[in-house]
Amino acid sequence: MMHLPGLVLTQQMNRIVPAINQLGLVVRGIYGEGSEALGNIFQISNQITLGKSEDDIVDDLKSVVSQIISQERSAREALAKTSNIQLEDRVFRSYGTLANSRIIETKEAARCLSDLRLGIDMGFIKNISKSILNELMILTQPGFLQQYAGGALSPNERDIRRAALIRERLKMETKDESGG
Repeated sequence: MMHLPGLVLTQQMNRIVPAINQLGLVVRGIYGEGSEALGNIFQISNQITLGKSEDDIVDDLKSVVSQIISQERSAREALAKTSNIQLEDRVFRSYGTLANSRIIETKEAARCLSDLRLGIDMGFIKNISKSILNELMILTQPGFLQQYAGGALSPNERDIRRAALIRERLKMETKDESGG
């Protein structure tokens, strides 16, 4: 699983995916085959198993993932140089949405959480832990929200609970950092 907002924002994923596919690997969304990349999170996995040893498969995957990480870092550096104020604005708008929304759908929450994580990584936001994206991406999924509620929820009820959960978690995070 890889968080690749820099490559998405610089529109490089469209050229990277076919190149990865040619290497016998596949890029999928967060939930595997046929799913979209919610929150700029992609799953990179092996597609070819016949005729390759386990060690070769793992080595190939590690090599490609290292290259993708390098390209993501370069994309973030380019964004910082060419669009820093726009990027900072996007991050803080997403933070504002997450911290203040009373209703938020899964897709919007995932996008805003991705922006928030990017803002943390780029040093725009300093009072929130990097683990927030991972934690909230799981906690805000429809199935988890329903399990937490102890029963079925309508889409609107889930969106309301998702927004409340995110607000509460962000409030806890900023209190923890300020010593409160």
